[in-house]
Amino acid sequence: MADRTDPPPLPAGLRGRRHRVANELNTTAIHALRRARVADAASGLTPERLSLLSVLVFAGPMPMSRLAAIEGVSAPAITRIVTALETDGLVTRQGMSEDRRRVEVRATAEGRQVMDDGRRRRIEVLAEVLAGASTEELAEISRALATVRRALEATR
Repeated sequence: MADRTDPPPLPAGLRGRRHRVANELNTTAIHALRRARVADAASGLTPERLSLLSVLVFAGPMPMSRLAAIEGVSAPAITRIVTALETDGLVTRQGMSEDRRRVEVRATAEGRQVMDDGRRRRIEVLAEVLAGASTEELAEISRALATVRRALEATR
């Protein structure tokens, strides 16, 4: 059976326009990310490594403990992921001056380039999805996405 992009019915107990739109957003986001994720294979990195590298490139250097919390993994798991990225020359580790026991991880120039290339590929894939949209439809989508971004920012 084909991968349907129509949203499934709302779960029991949920109703109203806001829940219906949230259901549509959830389904659309999942399908858009699945489509974009296909472009990630070109990086040669696993999804967990790409995710961690993305955090470092877009949020900046941070301690290992913070990375583990953001990624929702254990200290041994974050160490394994960082070690693999370090071996590939995509991140570096450095002791923090205020506490030498704490280690800060930062993306290298090569790591930033990998993320830039990956982001370009994802945008190209998603732009192709939008190829049939009119100028008016693209403007409407842009306005709707701005609304979602504002709402996400307000709930941080």
